[in-house]
Amino acid sequence: MRQTGRRAFLRLIAGAAVSGSVLDDLLRKTGSHPVGQASAQNVDSLKLGLISDLNGSYGSTTYGSSVQRGVKLLMQQQPDLVLCAGDMVAGQKRALTNSQLKAMWAGFEQSVQAPLQKAGIPILPAIGNHDGSSQQHQGRWIYGRERQQADLFWGKHRVNLQSRFIENERFPFQYVWRRPGLFVVVIDASSANVDSSQRQWIESALTSPHRQPDDLCLVMGHLPLTAFSEGRARAGECIANPRELALLLRSGGVDLVISGHHHAWYPSESMGLRLLSLGAMGSGPRRIIGSGVIAPPSLTLLEWSRASELINETTIDLTTMQPMSSDRLPAQVNVAGFAEARRRSLQWQRG
Repeated sequence: MRQTGRRAFLRLIAGAAVSGSVLDDLLRKTGSHPVGQASAQNVDSLKLGLISDLNGSYGSTTYGSSVQRGVKLLMQQQPDLVLCAGDMVAGQKRALTNSQLKAMWAGFEQSVQAPLQKAGIPILPAIGNHDGSSQQHQGRWIYGRERQQADLFWGKHRVNLQSRFIENERFPFQYVWRRPGLFVVVIDASSANVDSSQRQWIESALTSPHRQPDDLCLVMGHLPLTAFSEGRARAGECIANPRELALLLRSGGVDLVISGHHHAWYPSESMGLRLLSLGAMGSGPRRIIGSGVIAPPSLTLLEWSRASELINETTIDLTTMQPMSSDRLPAQVNVAGFAEARRRSLQWQRG
């Protein structure tokens, strides 16, 4: 792992202003290798960008300044891969026309997907409730047109990820993707209902013969297994029957479960799993339960060394462009009806 570059990045970013030439200078000095160069020089390390909840108000086709800063930071840091835990566009409104839905995805392509692709950075999506919710009524999708548009958009960009798919029949809603050292299972948690059929699929995915013992195993879906933020500790805002799913993931040797939706960064342990609730990259910040501080827009960089099995997470406040300290987060999040989550370290080892 590029420890020297990472320390330099933290020193630079801690003292940076938000805008203009200072940010440009910060990004220019981070010293990250381009994707191809990094892969050729150091195949035993990975740098991942983790983002979620980019969308603005219903029907929005443009993105706020925090999303713009986040994309610019990712382009300069050159992670090997970006994982997005959902809510890329601003749907979940049945009155939106097909033309509006297409325009939203075109806006996402222009502002986020295309710049990352041009920089050689692939992006793995998880579908969020505002992208194409899996809510149903009488056996039919409530937001079927939104799911169709999400399917069409990502079907167009499937070729950028094709060589790494292990299972992609239901892409972009649920799929398995692998590269050396990394095994990613994306689930459809765009609503609270992760049904028995999908849970069987998850179990099968985690036992895939393509998975290697030293792969870092990530599971990503939009809704979390337990509650993290104020206003989201209620039915429908977290995965239903989470303990059964947690047992399945724990038995499957999952290293990290990544989620969005709660718009507040909180690295935790719960139900025997290591969890990461991502902050919103875009609008709608919320408070962690038990905290008086509203979570700022943010993104997370995860770096992993196969040799040491050491994982480092760095979360950047996209307003101040400073690294965020987990010491300021509540030691635990405990609310009736949901599994307790305990704050964990940002540096950890597999196993």
